[in-house]
Amino acid sequence: MGAIKTENFSSVEITNEQDLWIWLSNNFGSQESVWLITYKKSTPQKYLSREQVLDALIAYGWIDGIRRKLDDQRTMQLISQRKTQSWSATYKQRAERLVAAGRMQPAGRDAITQSKRLGLWDVMQDVDALVVPDDLQILLDKNPTAATYFETCPPSYKRNVLRWLKSAKTERTRQKRLHSIFTECKAENRIPQM
Repeated sequence: MGAIKTENFSSVEITNEQDLWIWLSNNFGSQESVWLITYKKSTPQKYLSREQVLDALIAYGWIDGIRRKLDDQRTMQLISQRKTQSWSATYKQRAERLVAAGRMQPAGRDAITQSKRLGLWDVMQDVDALVVPDDLQILLDKNPTAATYFETCPPSYKRNVLRWLKSAKTERTRQKRLHSIFTECKAENRIPQM
């Protein structure tokens, strides 16, 4: 996978939650991806929390992506319209909370409806529950070091590994990923990039 070049996307600097909701209401359907520039906690009068950002993005059918340091006071995060894809348990809970609070916007509802219609709303339930698929478990069972290493990894890392494995689009890709997971676990290393 090639590196994302920052110059390929426009940017918007947001200094409060209300302005983010306004920007999204005006741009949710007209921009594909944009760098969202926000201030760090060290600038409290302009700081937006991750929770505030995620609420607004999900409400408008958008999703957060790669985050980078811009300078000592600001970060930039690539945000995009949500493509037709699975939803993690935490994003589903957030979406349900936004619906219950009456804050979900039509674009966000549409993203949920489409995901459910295509069977993607619950497709990652086993990943969120950290259920190891049989083919991976068989490999891990062949090597006690690999099995122990994977078992002792933090839940967030295991979830990322399982999501990466499950998202393979072809059997060949899945086999490569299985091999990579097993090889790295045997060496007691994390997978460098997923």
